[in-house]
Amino acid sequence: MTSSTVGAAHAPGRARSGAATHRLGVAAAVLALLLAAMDATVMGTVLPDVLSDVGGGSGGGYAWLVSGFMLAQVAGTPLAGWIADRLDDRVLAVGATLAFLAASAGAGLAGSFGVLVAARVLHGLAAGAIVVSSYVIVGRLYGPERRAAAQGMLSMVWGLAAVLGPVVGAAVTGAWGWRWVFFMNVPLCVAVAVAVAFALPKRAAGSGAGQPSRGFPATEYALVTGGAVLLLIGFQGSSLGLGALGAGAAVVAGLGALALLRRFGGALVPRQVFGRTPSAGAALATVGACVVMYATVTVLPVRLAAHGASTTRIAVIVGVSAVGWVLGSAVTGGVVAKHGYRPPMAAGSVALLVSTVCSATGTLPWLAGATAGLGTGAVTAATLALLQDQAPAEQLGVATSAATMLRNVGSALGVNGIAALTAVLATSSGSGDRAFWALTVLVAALVVVPALTAPRRRTTAA
Repeated sequence: MTSSTVGAAHAPGRARSGAATHRLGVAAAVLALLLAAMDATVMGTVLPDVLSDVGGGSGGGYAWLVSGFMLAQVAGTPLAGWIADRLDDRVLAVGATLAFLAASAGAGLAGSFGVLVAARVLHGLAAGAIVVSSYVIVGRLYGPERRAAAQGMLSMVWGLAAVLGPVVGAAVTGAWGWRWVFFMNVPLCVAVAVAVAFALPKRAAGSGAGQPSRGFPATEYALVTGGAVLLLIGFQGSSLGLGALGAGAAVVAGLGALALLRRFGGALVPRQVFGRTPSAGAALATVGACVVMYATVTVLPVRLAAHGASTTRIAVIVGVSAVGWVLGSAVTGGVVAKHGYRPPMAAGSVALLVSTVCSATGTLPWLAGATAGLGTGAVTAATLALLQDQAPAEQLGVATSAATMLRNVGSALGVNGIAALTAVLATSSGSGDRAFWALTVLVAALVVVPALTAPRRRTTAA
């Protein structure tokens, strides 16, 4: 009798302790994701100071400070997804965070351009793993019932990083120099690693951790990473010094490699992404949404600046797009949980159409930025929820990594593909308008159609 009474008396305390540990794990995942996301945006701010210090400004070599990060992130993302489904979540999260710490220290201490590029490549590998582990951790902590709302919270981090990355980078560089932008990551990474190690519960037996596997799918990994990397190289052809023929060949080869995944895929990328399924439609929608987002915050400002727009006006466009992404992601999680995937995807696709039309017509550029962010936040958050919900528990990691890779490809296409299209149409005074009209057609095909065919009801395989 006494024993049961004592147990009852201490139950609330244990519950509060468990809830506190749960929140600590989520906070660690959010902080890790924020660090990785900001690291992808900070280089543009510190690049002039970096080049004046360690060189690399001649011959276009500086492009590798950005491209090396992106290419390595693409290579690390599917690998991290595969590992996440086979090891305890803490192993991947702590390992990725420590690798990010080492890369940050290496970048801060770099005495030559080559060393800095190597550090950025390691940054990209670690960032890809951190993104996957953060989403997987939150997805498993909350479970299928609350997963959509929780993932919406994480998706907000991308919008925050788009704003904080350049601002923090500029402030720190102005106060202490560009190296401290990377040195500041070190104590934060230590805090994340400690919090993850102690706060996350051990994976339950039968959930996939430690389960026997068929071995690493090397062929599929080569197709995934090779195809995605070739696409990114092709989209960044101008910054990497490739001619039009070389860039086109890289894009065609990349698409060919990814097409083969329909036959060889399944272990690193869920098969439903390549079939006639809602997941495949959502995958296309994510690519299209990210194309609009990154074309709006990169190509549109360049076009406006050429027409005499002030720096403040351009900053407003970038800022409202980031805020829109945050709001779109935050709202979508709750909408998916209550009403399914179709409403937020349909609303997001309409917002993206408004954005491209505003950009094409040159009217209300602030609205173009705001609706690009809102639409992208809604579509990407709904797509992530759909991919995770349709994946069995043992493939939650690869479903998450697939969503991340789709965002990376869409981002590169938005930045470099639209810029290349604008250059091709440069003989016309309205080349920028025509490029965004072409983007409007792309949105109608890749985003609106899949959104209207998305499932009304939310179902989960886990």
